[in-house]
Amino acid sequence: MALARVAADPADLETLDAYCATGSLRRAADLLHLHHSSVARRIDQLGRSLAIDLTEPTGLVRARLALTAWRLLDA
Repeated sequence: MALARVAADPADLETLDAYCATGSLRRAADLLHLHHSSVARRIDQLGRSLAIDLTEPTGLVRARLALTAWRLLDA
């Protein structure tokens, strides 16, 4: 349900998707054409919203799994 709330904002979903795909704030920032500090702020906010520490490897894996499951259920 938390991911559905995140997905309601396309910019948040795009940020989370880019971060999960790259595993790096700087590479996600490059994909999104944003400064890495902007992406870091967004990732921090998204992590609080999802109750996951996205900067930890286990948090990143949980977010990737949640995105995959959400997309499968949405399809």
